Amino acid sequence: MLRRSRLILTLLGAVLVVLGIGNALRLAKANNSPSAFVQNAIFSNKIVIFSKSYCPYCLRAKRIFSELNEKPYVVELDLRDDGAKIQYVLLDLVGRSTVPQVFVNGKHIGGSDDLRDAVKNGTLQSLLAVR
Repeated sequence: MLRRSRLILTLLGAVLVVLGIGNALRLAKANNSPSAFVQNAIFSNKIVIFSKSYCPYCLRAKRIFSELNEKPYVVELDLRDDGAKIQYVLLDLVGRSTVPQVFVNGKHIGGSDDLRDAVKNGTLQSLLAVR
């Protein structure tokens, strides 16, 4: 009887370990989702540009930051397997699926024209000074 109880407890422990590993893998997968990636990128970096490597408007946005001696974290959507999924996340988040989409200190600036306007009116410089 004692032997059977130990066997049952051992099997029960093994089942719990397997369930725990499965749950951990599901959580890891959820944390690696495009949505989690976008949120992490926005809030872990001072400047984020969601871009496409061939886009002239994206190049203009990158050039603006270069001229300000700032180094943005650039996500080239066309070079990622999940780029289209990230673009859908951006559509849900900011209401636009176009690129570039620029964030500074967690705040959505917008696209290339919005960024240029923010430079002209001093909003970008103010945001960059924060932190």
